[in-house]
Amino acid sequence: MSWALTLIFTGIVAWFLATGFASPRRVYEFPFLAGMMAFAFLLPQIPPVISDMTLPEGAYTAAMGVAVLCMAMIRVGWRENAAPLPFFAQSFSEARLLKVAVVMSLVGALFYFQLSRMPSELTVGVQMSGISVVYLFFGRLLIYGLAIAALCFARRPSWLAGAVIAFDLVFCLDRILVTGKRAETLEIVLILALAYWFHRGWTPPRLAAIAGVVGITLVMGSLADYRHINRESGGFDARQIMEIDVVDNFRENLANGGLEFRNAVQRIGQIDRSGEFDYGAVHWNRLVFNFVPAQILGASTKKALMIPTPEPSRDYLPPTGTTETGFVDAFLSFWYFGAVKFLILSYLMSRIWASAMSGSTTGQIVYMLSIVPAMHSISHVTDWVLQVWVHMIFFLAPALMLASLHQVRSRHRLVPATVA
Repeated sequence: MSWALTLIFTGIVAWFLATGFASPRRVYEFPFLAGMMAFAFLLPQIPPVISDMTLPEGAYTAAMGVAVLCMAMIRVGWRENAAPLPFFAQSFSEARLLKVAVVMSLVGALFYFQLSRMPSELTVGVQMSGISVVYLFFGRLLIYGLAIAALCFARRPSWLAGAVIAFDLVFCLDRILVTGKRAETLEIVLILALAYWFHRGWTPPRLAAIAGVVGITLVMGSLADYRHINRESGGFDARQIMEIDVVDNFRENLANGGLEFRNAVQRIGQIDRSGEFDYGAVHWNRLVFNFVPAQILGASTKKALMIPTPEPSRDYLPPTGTTETGFVDAFLSFWYFGAVKFLILSYLMSRIWASAMSGSTTGQIVYMLSIVPAMHSISHVTDWVLQVWVHMIFFLAPALMLASLHQVRSRHRLVPATVA
C-alpha cells in the first residue's frame, strides 16, 4: 500500500507539472506551482522514509494517504471556468497607484532596514521572535509597493514605476542574499513575471520552465548550508557559498531523506493513534498570534484568546527550522477530511485568478501576493495564505481604496490586461 500511494502521489505531481509544460500559460496557475513545490521540496525526501523501520507502523501509509487526498483536492478545487470575484471590480488612477506604491515602499523599506541591522544569528535560519517579527510584519508593505509598481510598469513603462521597482529590489535582494529565503526569492520572480503576463502575455520558454523546476529542486537541499554560512559569517559570504556542492547535497537528500516529510509522517502517525483533533482551532490561534499585539494588550490577554489544541507527544522533537507540511495541519483538524482545506484554497485561488485574467487590477495584485503563500500549503501550513489575506485587508485594501476612482479618464486608468 505504501508504494502504491507513493506512485499515485508522484503521478499527481507529474500531471500538474506536465499540464504546465504542455501549455505555457498554466505555469502561473496554482496547480502547476503546487506541483512544482511538491516535486522540488517533498519528492526527494520520500524514498528513504518509505523503508525507515524506526517510524511508527502504518504512519507512512497514513501520511501518504493524506498527501494524495490533499493534492487531488487541489485539482478538484481549481475551476477552469471560475467566475471573477465581483468585489474586485474597481477602476484605479495610475498616478494614484504609483503614489501608493511609493509610500508603501518607503514605509516598508524603513522596517526592512531596521531588520537588516539586527545580528544574523537572530534573523538567519532561526525562528524569529520579538521585535524582528514586528519589523517583518510592517516590512511587508515594501512587497505591496513592488507588486503595484510592477503592474504599472508592465502596462506602461515610466521612470517613476521603474525607480520604485529598483528601490524595492535593493532591499529585497539584500534580505534574500543574507537570509537565503526561498519564499521571498520565488515571490519576487513571480511578481515580475505575472505583471508581464497580465499586461504583455509573457510566458517563460518551455525549456526555461523545465530548467527552473530542476534548478529549484537541486538548490533546495543546499539552503541549510547557505544559511549556516551566512549566520556564522555575519552576512553574505560569496566565497564560501560558491564552495557548496549542490549536487552532492541533493544526492545526500535522496539517500538519507529530508526532515520535513519525516516530521509529517511522525505527526500524522501520532494524531491518528491519539484521535485528538483541533477542528480548525489552529487557524484562529495563528491569527491571534500574528495580529494581536502582546506588547499592547498583554501576554495573558493574548493567551486567553487562544483555543486549547492537542499537544504533540513528548517524543516528537522536530529540528529547529524544519516544517511539518500543510498535510499535518489538515489532518490535525479533521482527520482525512482535512483535505477539504486544499479544495477550498484551490477554489478561492481559481476565483482570484479568474478576476486577474478578466483584467481586474485588484485581482492581479492579490493573486501576485497570494500565490507563494498558497504554494506553501504544501511545504509549511495551509493558513499562511490566510494570514497574508488578513494582512492585505488591514494594509493593502485601504491603500487601494485611496487609489480607486469611480470615474476617471481612460488615459489615467489601469485598463483590463490584454493577454494573448
